[in-house]
Amino acid sequence: MKQISNIFFYFIMAALTTGCHKKLDITQNNRLSASNMWQDASDLRNAVNGTYIYLRNTLKTDILYWGEYRNGMWGPGTNGVLHDNNMATTVSGTMNSTNAFASWTDFYTTINEANLILKYGSEMSVTPEAKDFALGNAHFVRALCYFWIARIWGDAPLALEGFESTSQDMYLARSPQAEVLSQVGADIAAAEGYIKTTMTDKTIATPQALAMLKAEYALWMYAVRKMGDSYLSMAESAIASLNLSAALLETSYGNIFTTKRGKEIIFALHQENGESTGGFSSQQFWNRTYLQSQHINTTVPIADNQWWMYTTRYINLITGVANDIRAPLSYGHGPYGTGGVEVGWANKFIGQMISGTRVLNSDIIMYRYAGAYLLDAEIKYYRKNYPGALASLGVITNRAYGQPNHYTSTADADVLNAIVEENLKEFTSEGNTWWTLIRTDKVWDYNASLASQKNKINILLWPIAQSAINRNYNLVQTEGWN
Repeated sequence: MKQISNIFFYFIMAALTTGCHKKLDITQNNRLSASNMWQDASDLRNAVNGTYIYLRNTLKTDILYWGEYRNGMWGPGTNGVLHDNNMATTVSGTMNSTNAFASWTDFYTTINEANLILKYGSEMSVTPEAKDFALGNAHFVRALCYFWIARIWGDAPLALEGFESTSQDMYLARSPQAEVLSQVGADIAAAEGYIKTTMTDKTIATPQALAMLKAEYALWMYAVRKMGDSYLSMAESAIASLNLSAALLETSYGNIFTTKRGKEIIFALHQENGESTGGFSSQQFWNRTYLQSQHINTTVPIADNQWWMYTTRYINLITGVANDIRAPLSYGHGPYGTGGVEVGWANKFIGQMISGTRVLNSDIIMYRYAGAYLLDAEIKYYRKNYPGALASLGVITNRAYGQPNHYTSTADADVLNAIVEENLKEFTSEGNTWWTLIRTDKVWDYNASLASQKNKINILLWPIAQSAINRNYNLVQTEGWN
């Protein structure tokens, strides 16, 4: 497993002892320099590993706030009340600049590390393999971060050099969303020149992970940004490079979540006991107080409190087909509460029982081959190849229901609805259904609160944190938010 290297230990400790430069929300310290931090290939590898640690810290909890909880299919947990106003306003689309999840700080700290790798990795005398590894991963991580930033906040500062000194100008204004997305495309193209087939570790950039990012980016540019057919062709090419086969999917849906980095996984952010645990799943499990003792951590996984749970509509969708093998893994439920009260929970990322304690060490899954099939179905839908879309969808439904022809209508609306519904069922609690709903313009069908605000400018974006505006006089709030 990757470990925080000496460079990152020094980096973090320096920040703790001298403070963080907050003008752009980038943790840095002006004692870092090439002379003492960037000496050989091991420094580069450690820097890359540390960048993924930053990326994991960025997404481990917030990925569902940005990529799922606004889809209208989630609501309050145990006591029917969301934990705080930050959660409630996220669901309703009424957030403001003080919402805890409006902060982009961790993204920019991750980007800064990628920028430093690009700077020093280009200059260092190391083997071509070491340079490819470092530069490929740095471009991949920066592309991924800016892709999320552009989709969450729209316009955003475009930092393309590493900040190391307080003498540098860190008061960057927000660049237009189009420029941020253009940089994503440039980084994807640059990464393709460095990421080799020999790179197979599923916790870092591989050709397959890059292809998924490229396909998702290209579909966004085509469907949301309306940038034309060349992007749809780009998405097709990216998916074709994966050489999809049903054999790439786990036969057992449960194996995806119980076997770390199994055959279906393309890219995941690694967690393990003693190194990193917890994240969004800790907000989806019951407190032991509400459960019959014999079911605690046997039948029902527990955490501090269950703040989030599926709505009735989502439960009905998940359980809508009687023999759907995904349902038990997506939705755990039964009369396990005190007094036999029915309880329910999102059941995918339950971690492991270690020495009698549940440890929430499940990896954060970013891309898997089922997602590639669903992107392929979406691409074929946009091409009006409706039978082809249903054939790709049939690989998913064959595993789920044993029915490759579960959907038969080739009417435009029926095919699109099938793609959206299978996305919602296949990827419960994985942090990406929100993006599918935006690409397909189906948000309004699932989140009534957002539908009532459809004419509000930038309603699908987030406000930026007021703390960022306070620190950087060049930042202005997202139009339409406060």
